[in-house]
Amino acid sequence: MRRLDGKRVLLIAPRFFGYEIDIKNEIERRGASVDWLQDRPFDAPLMMALTKISPTLVTESINNLYQNKLYEFGATHYDYIFVVNGQTLSKKMLQFLRSNFPTSKTILYMWDSIKNRRSVVGNLNLFDETYTFDPQGYRDYGMKMRPLFFSKGFENPICQDHEYDLSFVGTAHCDRYSVIKKLSKNLNPSLSTFWYLFLQAPWVFYGYRLVKVSMRGAQLNEFNFKPLDKTKVESIFSTSKAILDIEHPKQTGLTMRTFEAMGAQKKLVTTNSLISNYDFFNVDNVCILDRTNPIVPQEFFEKPFRPLPKNVYQRYTIEGWLDEIMGLNH
Repeated sequence: MRRLDGKRVLLIAPRFFGYEIDIKNEIERRGASVDWLQDRPFDAPLMMALTKISPTLVTESINNLYQNKLYEFGATHYDYIFVVNGQTLSKKMLQFLRSNFPTSKTILYMWDSIKNRRSVVGNLNLFDETYTFDPQGYRDYGMKMRPLFFSKGFENPICQDHEYDLSFVGTAHCDRYSVIKKLSKNLNPSLSTFWYLFLQAPWVFYGYRLVKVSMRGAQLNEFNFKPLDKTKVESIFSTSKAILDIEHPKQTGLTMRTFEAMGAQKKLVTTNSLISNYDFFNVDNVCILDRTNPIVPQEFFEKPFRPLPKNVYQRYTIEGWLDEIMGLNH
């Protein structure tokens, strides 16, 4: 592990289930001091909606907020300016940062598809290094390909005792509900499952049931309206034999859930067929689903998990991810 003693880092990242804190903590563990600016910084529902729909509508407010926070930080230099997604980081603000901290190494990491974050495209040339979790971003924009990671809480030894054969925790977007309903019907009834489908509020459920054909028969009690904290998710993972992952149909990159299952040394059932292209893929550990007719062979649950080579496992830890993104593994 390369140290960062005495370095100062500006981290610009969204709140996302505590992963921004994991990144901050890992940088600080190496001896650096970190100032954090929140990408998508407004909590008011209207501002959050505007930020998501059209970031340009709130650009000046965000620029002012960022500059005020930088004044509070009082930094005269940063060794690194590390941006995750940068959905609300305008070209004007990025140019301000480069002008005021000209010796900083600027790094962008996209953990969302650029197709969903088009505003970022015009800023790519203002970074020294650009990385993406998404093969399409790598091909279309010349970014470096770097998959996601798992946090320390998911690092577990192989466990033989399980409460659940298969579990899912995630937001009920796109066709996730439909896939889970179909899969449930196709699974052996003797298997124990845990499904936690999250929606932001009951009105979201009723809206989805109105507009989505696949949810016309859904019931309110099949959904949860309080997100699980990471500690609870880790606990569910640790007591599961296999984890279900259903990526967005328009997404090609592997989800965080993929790597959390790897960290916990659990089998993975996923709808993302591109997983077969990765160095950790093993048919004994990973079952690829057809999302229109999802079937998991019974023997998949009966075969033991095959441990990964140590160097492969280490690459997908948060330490390995940070080493690569910040150029600390040279």
